[in-house]
Amino acid sequence: MKSLLLVEDRRGMRAMLTTALREDGWDVTAASDGLEAIALAPQARFDLVLTDVCLPGADGLEVLAAFTRARPGVPVILMTAFGTIDLAVKAMKLGARDFITKPFELARLTALLEDCLPGASKEMIGGDRVFLEALDRAEKASRSNLSVLILGESGTGKELLARRIHDMSDRSAGPFIPVNCAAIPSELLESELFGAEKGAFTGADSARPGRFELADGGTIFLDEIGDLAPGLQGKLLRVLQERTFTRIGGAEQKTVDVRILSASNRDLTSEASEGRFRPDLFFRLNEFPVSIPPLRERRGDILRLAGHFLAEAGRAGEPLPPDGAACLEAYSWPGNVRELRSIIHRACALASGRPIERRDLEIPEIRESAPSGLLDASVKAAREAERAILEETLEACGWNRSEAARRLGVSRRTLLNKIRDLGLVEPES
Repeated sequence: MKSLLLVEDRRGMRAMLTTALREDGWDVTAASDGLEAIALAPQARFDLVLTDVCLPGADGLEVLAAFTRARPGVPVILMTAFGTIDLAVKAMKLGARDFITKPFELARLTALLEDCLPGASKEMIGGDRVFLEALDRAEKASRSNLSVLILGESGTGKELLARRIHDMSDRSAGPFIPVNCAAIPSELLESELFGAEKGAFTGADSARPGRFELADGGTIFLDEIGDLAPGLQGKLLRVLQERTFTRIGGAEQKTVDVRILSASNRDLTSEASEGRFRPDLFFRLNEFPVSIPPLRERRGDILRLAGHFLAEAGRAGEPLPPDGAACLEAYSWPGNVRELRSIIHRACALASGRPIERRDLEIPEIRESAPSGLLDASVKAAREAERAILEETLEACGWNRSEAARRLGVSRRTLLNKIRDLGLVEPES
């Protein structure tokens, strides 16, 4: 089973993340401060370390340094509030694998953990004709400096294809900086992309670079570009045309040498023609379009991918039962390759110490007969996750409801309804 050390000093957040990650198949060891985590570095083996930046006893940088010395192959991921992003960027330069900004969605965190897991494949596996045609087109795209728009359903591997284009390009020695435009509230996305000067808005306690500055000399990948707010679409167009931008609250024009790759699961041609996406931006992003087929259109790759994910989980060469393989081939795969990987990894965890059986695959047709208690547990876990994220954000804002609503990307009324629904009470000062 994949193992993780979670370092988080806030009890509610620590309990919520521990529960959610265990349900996702992780063996979680939780530490409440930096010193406790550092003490575990020489004696315990973990596949990943997920640590907050601001901790009592020793901060996230000290935890990173301890694991870099004792377990240099273990990826360390940092969780950071907005005001500590500068520290997270510094940690990246010191060897951290990645960082995630609070508040975040659980789905975004689990996807990041899977991507950073040692042995997680960065390859694109397949031999089906339509898939190979997409790879061939991506290789041709890598030999140019044109903007590439990758189109495909969620879970098809758009970010992997973007990384492949970057790795084959003459920018491969430079950074590859991914940004999920759908996972970051629009109020925060501008500062995430372009950076902010000190005092630009509440929480901007120091100047910090944006993702475009971090990508200078390399490639920036804008995933789910169709979710970009209209105001940001205009600012992105300027970067594409002039290669210049200004930080929020700043006056200095900054110039970057960066290639832009983007992706969407929407039909942006229709969105542009109907006025829901800027046509001029669409044409600049769509200089070299590449489409990835959904898994249901490359059924010849399903068992090939399943075998790859079995090997990834430490069960290379193990055959799937014939009835299980037939179920995999017959399923429609709305979550595409990402869903297949999750199902195979979960089956390996369920079948620990014995051969995998059809029931271990738990594809939706089989899961329908699952006891209702399992569904109740999932609903409860989701509610606890929502509660912990709200509490974390409210505490960070000093229970300023308007500021918390802004950070979460919801209306103040929605936030107040959630506070009441979850029974949250402001602590007495």
